[in-house]
Amino acid sequence: MAKFDPIEERAIEMLDDLRLEAVRAETVVHDDKRFEFVLWTLCLRGVPVIERVCRSRGEARGLGEEEIELATEDAAARMLLRLSRPDPQPQIHALAAEVAAACIDRAWPQQPKPPRLSGRTPRLRLIEGLDEAIEIGQVRPNDWETL
Repeated sequence: MAKFDPIEERAIEMLDDLRLEAVRAETVVHDDKRFEFVLWTLCLRGVPVIERVCRSRGEARGLGEEEIELATEDAAARMLLRLSRPDPQPQIHALAAEVAAACIDRAWPQQPKPPRLSGRTPRLRLIEGLDEAIEIGQVRPNDWETL
């Protein structure tokens, strides 16, 4: 990362998220060299959110430590790519949470819930003597549909 004026760096660090987003959009559009430091500052604010969201959602889905770390790295990279675009982005915390949740959901989707089974015993229609007819060859498997 290029070295900038420490006073200017400190001024950027002290900006609130909304103003920092405006500076980010402005530096991207004008290809300003300060964009790198603005991006760094935004990432420092967003990565803790990514880590929290990936950990909580990953643990809820039963993911291991390595899988959670991979999702965290993926989300951080995707956040950097989103912040490099000139179009407006949501507030950094919202963007970080959105990207982290999407990474967990995309990589490890929730398993569908099994169908709910009835609590009562089903009433089956039994045909008398079917087992004997099958044994002696009077009924073939294809004939079962007609019974």
